[in-house]
Amino acid sequence: MKRLAILGLLVLVTACVFSQQIIYLDEATLQWDAVTEDVNGDPFLPEDIVEYEVYIYDSALTINDQIIANLIFIGTTSATELLIVFPERKNWYAGVRTKVTTGEPITTYSTVAWSYDPGVVGPAGPFAYQPLGGVVPTAPDNLRDSGM
Repeated sequence: MKRLAILGLLVLVTACVFSQQIIYLDEATLQWDAVTEDVNGDPFLPEDIVEYEVYIYDSALTINDQIIANLIFIGTTSATELLIVFPERKNWYAGVRTKVTTGEPITTYSTVAWSYDPGVVGPAGPFAYQPLGGVVPTAPDNLRDSGM
């Protein structure tokens, strides 16, 4: 009995850790914190241009989400938010990577941070988007009375 209780508790904790919120929106404004330093903790120089690239992908797919060719590109911005209009009614993960162009000019990129990754999302936890639009059910056919 004690083993069963421990197993149940372990399953519950695992479910909570790996759960994600589904946000039901046809379009969403994804936001993130500004990146002001490199991976070594050194601040960017005044002539460095920092931009962000936003991507999405269908959560049902099993892909390498760090290979840009596998992703749907949404846009590039120097702001810390971007509007995403979802192309179809599926569950979508959203991701952002930092692009820095130095004065030389040399362009480098971070890895893509994903909305399902508990290590990079805000306090509300991991999330995915599901658009609502486009769902119009068909009308029933073959109507009949139960006595006929």
